[in-house]
Amino acid sequence: MTGTLTRESGISPVAGRVSVVTPRGDDGSAATRFTVSADEPVFAGHYPDFPIFPGVCVVDCAHRGALATAPEPVELAAVESARFTGPAFPGDVLDFALKWRRKDGDWRLSATATTARGAAASVRLRYRAAGSAPRPPAAGPGAGAGAAPVATRAGGEAELPEVASLLPHRYPMLLVDRITALVPGERITVVKTVTHNEPWYTGLAPGQDVAYPASLLVESWGQAAGLLASAAAPDARSQVMLFGSVSQAVLHRPVLPGDVVEHRITLSRSLGDSVIFEGDSRSEAGPVMSVGQMVMAFRPGDHLRPA
Repeated sequence: MTGTLTRESGISPVAGRVSVVTPRGDDGSAATRFTVSADEPVFAGHYPDFPIFPGVCVVDCAHRGALATAPEPVELAAVESARFTGPAFPGDVLDFALKWRRKDGDWRLSATATTARGAAASVRLRYRAAGSAPRPPAAGPGAGAGAAPVATRAGGEAELPEVASLLPHRYPMLLVDRITALVPGERITVVKTVTHNEPWYTGLAPGQDVAYPASLLVESWGQAAGLLASAAAPDARSQVMLFGSVSQAVLHRPVLPGDVVEHRITLSRSLGDSVIFEGDSRSEAGPVMSVGQMVMAFRPGDHLRPA
């Protein structure tokens, strides 16, 4: 069975269990731990022959630790920020230091992740009370409201590149299906269809929450951004494309099996080997996520492999 499937925690791309090392104290502090197994299903398709634990899986581990230590039943409302400072490899132990606080009617979680080599990630998550209504998207860049459509390339859709020609990801971690519009170096529109056939849904029990994990929605959006980066910089395709950071990834409604999600991404800045994006995701029901900023970086693979 893929993932740890419980009605309380929902589905996950992470197969192993997050353990609570120190329960939440009166000051809101807690500690959790996750051991990265070489058997994690994501390794088969994230970067074949180059096993880096995906950054979104680190975020998912922080989220699962949050659910296990939360002051009350909560639902993830936003990834306010996530910054990755060091890779995680098979065999690594990720130690999370968690800190809860209440602000503006929501719960905020700050988490830092470390391995034996040092800092791996810092994550800030915002939670709302379970069952409460999500906030509507705000107007402005990346919020989805009034966003301009992306024009297809001259000659029509037949000239649009295939996803697999631009990304190294493969099943089960190839989370985008088709490019529908592309202006290289500027904008892209990509679709992703969520189905029950994805491995994360294996072993579902009747009545279980089937909402698509926020971590995978962010990963899918990031892969769409990676398509735009790769289309604009063909020479970078021989390097490893890393998820550097994300801020203000706000969740507006659940994504369910059968939904067709459209990611709309704009390249806002390019800084050497790093690229900055913003945009949103929509389904037929309306906005599902807005992303204030995502940074992706291209690095030579040999510089990242563990000694």
